[in-house]
Amino acid sequence: MVSALAAQGHEVELLTYSQGEDVAIPGVRHRRSLALPVGRVRAGPSLAKLALDVPFIAGAWWRMAVGRFDVVHAVEEAAHFAAPVARLLGLPLVVDVDSSIPDQLRESGFATRGPLLWAAEALENHALRHSVAVVTVCASLTNGVRRRAPRAQVFQVEDPPLLGPAASAADVATLKASLGLDARPVVLYSGNFERYQGVELLVDAAALVPDSQFVFMGGEPEQIARMRTRPTVISRGGNCVFAGKRPTAELPAFLGTATMVVSPRLSGANTPFKVYTYLASGRPLVATRILTHTQLVDDSLSWLVEPTPEGLAGGVRAVLADPDEARRRAARGLDLIAREYSEARHAEKVAAAYAAIANAIR
Repeated sequence: MVSALAAQGHEVELLTYSQGEDVAIPGVRHRRSLALPVGRVRAGPSLAKLALDVPFIAGAWWRMAVGRFDVVHAVEEAAHFAAPVARLLGLPLVVDVDSSIPDQLRESGFATRGPLLWAAEALENHALRHSVAVVTVCASLTNGVRRRAPRAQVFQVEDPPLLGPAASAADVATLKASLGLDARPVVLYSGNFERYQGVELLVDAAALVPDSQFVFMGGEPEQIARMRTRPTVISRGGNCVFAGKRPTAELPAFLGTATMVVSPRLSGANTPFKVYTYLASGRPLVATRILTHTQLVDDSLSWLVEPTPEGLAGGVRAVLADPDEARRRAARGLDLIAREYSEARHAEKVAAAYAAIANAIR
């Protein structure tokens, strides 16, 4: 988003947590909030994030007060805390909804009831209803915003695929050797290992397809250790390869090893960012038949299966059984990305949204 805005001539100041590598983007001034000794920050809600939100929001309020901004573009919970101060200062607020924070709290089990969940719902509703515009990343989030804030101006701007140039044959061969892969087909999952991702289902499915290798790119060390001790891995497995968390730059090489890609997600409404990248890779896609996937793909583009080990195993076997159909569906997915979800289309959608926002605040 900030890359697209800067490329279109906007001056962008980006505020983030203290963690992470610096990335230089022309036209973007990157500031970081105060560091706290909370250790590594994992995906999903956590006490560490709640702690880091304190200096982050303090820094955001200060910059809003002194920075002379035309617009505050705030993502997820940052928008919730920015909204009251934006109203006080008369600053137009754009709420960027990559996911619903109350839904995240429920799905993760971090807060299924009580004051934290109530506060999150109240703050999110307040931000949506007092925004100059709302940016969402998929249809289910767009529909949810329109139900909760009927007067909001909503723009759906899906994330473009995160995929650089294809890896060389030498890089792919080196990676396969380092992972101990043999000539059997490779089934690839990339992403975090949080419960809603359904990684356990895919690990159990691997035991049902012993003539394939299942590569898992991602996961914290303790999560990987837990996967290795699942009964299916111990008693029937041996075809699961856990590569751990890897730099994004290695993703093309991992995709180069893959016969197919899988999204075994169990729950959620927002389409996983990885699915756009999966489709852009030109690999056949197996995904669970739930809203998070079906709002983007259908059976002509992918193999949609029930969210069970048996369903996932059946999808993998179906791809392997019909290579010609696998190529056809993968090609349709690649065409969809080129038409609707490329970087160029993303830039067009950002430009259209901000043209409307500029008109609204004049």
